[in-house]
Amino acid sequence: MSSIEKLELVRITGPLEQQSHAIIACLNSQAFHLENAARIMAGSDENPSAVVQSNPYEALLKKLMNLDLRNVKLSREEMPDASEFTAEIIERELERISASVKDKREALQESQSLMTECQNALVHLSHLQKSEHDLGKLLHCRHIVCRFGKLPEENLEKLDFYASQSFVFTKYDSAHAYAWGFYFSTPDQIASVDQIMRGLLFEEFHIPDFVHGTPAEAMEELEKTVSEKKTAITALEQELSAIYEAESDLIARMYRFMRYQNSVYKLREQCAVVRGKNFCLMGYIPVSQKESFQKCIDQVPNLTVGYEEPWTDSKMQPPVLLKNDRFSKPFAMFTEMYGLPSYHGFNPTTLLAITYTLLFGIMFGDVGQGLLMFLIGLFLDKKKKMPLGAIISRIGLSSAFFGVIYGSVFGYEHLLDAPFEKLGIPFLPLHAMEHTNVFIFGAIGIGALMILLSIVVNVVIRLKQKNYAEAVFGNNGIFGFVFFAALLGIVIGILTGIRVVSVPYIIFLVVLPLLGMFFREPLGALVAGKPIEFESAGDFIASNFFECFEFLLGYATNTLSFIRVGGFVFSHAGLMSVVMLLADMTGKAASPFVVIFGNLFVMCLEGLIVGIQVLRLEFYEIFSRCYDGDGKPFVPITVSFDVTSDSVSE
Repeated sequence: MSSIEKLELVRITGPLEQQSHAIIACLNSQAFHLENAARIMAGSDENPSAVVQSNPYEALLKKLMNLDLRNVKLSREEMPDASEFTAEIIERELERISASVKDKREALQESQSLMTECQNALVHLSHLQKSEHDLGKLLHCRHIVCRFGKLPEENLEKLDFYASQSFVFTKYDSAHAYAWGFYFSTPDQIASVDQIMRGLLFEEFHIPDFVHGTPAEAMEELEKTVSEKKTAITALEQELSAIYEAESDLIARMYRFMRYQNSVYKLREQCAVVRGKNFCLMGYIPVSQKESFQKCIDQVPNLTVGYEEPWTDSKMQPPVLLKNDRFSKPFAMFTEMYGLPSYHGFNPTTLLAITYTLLFGIMFGDVGQGLLMFLIGLFLDKKKKMPLGAIISRIGLSSAFFGVIYGSVFGYEHLLDAPFEKLGIPFLPLHAMEHTNVFIFGAIGIGALMILLSIVVNVVIRLKQKNYAEAVFGNNGIFGFVFFAALLGIVIGILTGIRVVSVPYIIFLVVLPLLGMFFREPLGALVAGKPIEFESAGDFIASNFFECFEFLLGYATNTLSFIRVGGFVFSHAGLMSVVMLLADMTGKAASPFVVIFGNLFVMCLEGLIVGIQVLRLEFYEIFSRCYDGDGKPFVPITVSFDVTSDSVSE
């Protein structure tokens, strides 16, 4: 069964010089959830203060990250030696490595920039091959300013409107509905001409100042420069790689050390300073790991460690660590998706695992497809270590089980008729299209049972929380259970012809529970020993009338929502009948391929849809009645050596 792991609140105190060692011991335990001690202890007699200190490794780590670490193998598992480096040693080594790569990197960046500029210029000059002008002289005229670029060809005719202006546009090439060329003007008129050309959607392209000669000569020179820079870039990259290869081990060790120490300093910010000379560290550990945690702490001298029950006040909400059995454990991801329970709450994972598995199997019953899903889930779980794989394997077995009841094997609906006939079970297999009413009313019945079960769970939880008003008088309490069950009894009696309705039945099972829900607020206050408060009798009657009507409507809609359980049984049978029909139409040669492809298509498409719909039923029809996901997760402090993540997880 699922439950919530028992925790203990740990308080560690000691001299300030042992603060980092205490944090490292907590990190090594891999079971310590850190809390902000200064915030928790605020207002106490110990007069705590937050830790204010400079982190010598933060700037050094940023400096190291400025190096190109793509060629450095950074181990993410090996823990650093705490005594291997100091901040001074690391700073000295970083200065030496940075100096050795600085000139190479600057030369590499310069060569790459020049090569890119030359390549862009080659593209642009390809549109000037018809020109015989010396570009060097053209671009450096004293009395004429020229701009090179392109404008839409459709705007060439508009240049006639500006014939009186002091500029000339000369076209040299056309490509992709654009005209390429120069426009010329005088220095004193160029500003107004630039404005005109921008209005005509002219796009200017810069020709580097070092370009000279005709476009053909300039392009030949640029191609030569590009070739030279490519050779230079290759040589510089090899030289840089050689430096990184020689320093790779040292860089990796310094990275791990600084990442670790930087994390320790960040965690120190969560501690409190008591009386200016001692630190206080607070957090939670699982009771099951208390012994191993204490062994880690015992390695640090002069520490005082205290354990106590988790506080229940709002200032210190305990984290939650779910404890699930082997079958339910994979479904914890769905529970966490909805929200974790509070520490003293209810872990619904077992309830979710059982109901999810059963509902999926009912809605997607097929022996062959279910077993195939089981094998796929087993592969994803064992080989790929995907959490969803374990869920797929479980619901696959459920699908296969209900497929046996339905007699469906890869869409062949009558394959199991003979075996059931030999076993002497006349009502099986339960073919969907032949037992429509069974599936429709069965789905509604399943919905009613699920709602009743969720109400029972809610009553138990509220009684444990001593919330007697909700446990007894709420729509998801005892009165709500009795009222809903009584209505179901009336409906069943009408459908079966059994007389269940009587005056005592109506009075004690329908009217009294409904009145209890109507007066739940004053009754709850009475039970809790609190004064009864409401603004006016009219407002009280109106609001509670509509709320009771909403409760009644909710019971109906939530129950009918489960009709989808039967609907997907029909959907699966219908889709597979279409696949079989297509297989018969294609002939014997292509029929096996149609059956295989059709089964895979239905399994993927309908399996995904059914999985989502079952999750919806769990969240909206069951969890909404009995579960509050307002807890916070138990996250033990760890250090990540991944360059793409934050260094510390807390």
